Amino acid sequence: MEAAASEADRKPHFGLADKQPEKTVSTAVENKEKGALGEEQMAGSASKQPKYIAVVPSEPVSTDINLDKIDPNLVSVVNPESLETEIFKVLRGKILFPASGKPPRSIMVTSAVPGEGKSFVAANLAVNMAQNIEDHVLLMDCDLRRPTIHKMFGLGRVKGLSEHLANGNKITDLLIKTGLGELSLLASGTPPHNPSEILSSAKMASLLDEFKTRYQDRYLIIESPPPMLAPETTAIAKQVDAVIVVIKFGSTPLDAVEELIDNLGKDLSLIHI
Repeated sequence: MEAAASEADRKPHFGLADKQPEKTVSTAVENKEKGALGEEQMAGSASKQPKYIAVVPSEPVSTDINLDKIDPNLVSVVNPESLETEIFKVLRGKILFPASGKPPRSIMVTSAVPGEGKSFVAANLAVNMAQNIEDHVLLMDCDLRRPTIHKMFGLGRVKGLSEHLANGNKITDLLIKTGLGELSLLASGTPPHNPSEILSSAKMASLLDEFKTRYQDRYLIIESPPPMLAPETTAIAKQVDAVIVVIKFGSTPLDAVEELIDNLGKDLSLIHI
């Protein structure tokens, strides 16, 4: 899971997939120059564990993003008229106006193998949605091993999700208001020694449930590492409405993609863009 830069440097081209009610919605994104697609699952055993309560603020706090330091790969900001940005607009439309009639409110972005461009897709999709709809969008970085999202927004190391899960820091002290439409950012924070355990915990499940149920006027976009390297991604996928799998066209092993989709299973259909 190397290279913050190499992940962001991939500029995907897209396709999308739907998830059935009560099951893992899958969104597929393919690349125009490379390709992108992602998906995951989650071990939902939180019901048998102590209930944790996460207090999620109605408005994010912290400092705004310095636009001068934004990564050039955040094309939805630095090059809003580019072909890549237009493709993200198409993807946004597929998400907001699905065939089922009900758009997914929580979306996870992952990949079958590292370096496919999931950070590029997650960040640009979040920006594109936040700048073009009235609802709030929260971008959450769940790659606690090799986080990238904060760098794309021109940030240095900042506290985030790991501090909340491991140390109990308040979410109100960790959310970053980007100044890009209605977009807030929850960075990964300091890499912990046990990322799989804390991301698969009841506390994480409660946090996701809090965002999904208490704030139904928001969209939640989660970046998570490939499940073959990070089993917690499988756990997270079971708690979201949709999954985007990022695939590098002509490079990603087909068997890796098939294994990922088999793990999600359950009535997966693709709509290519």
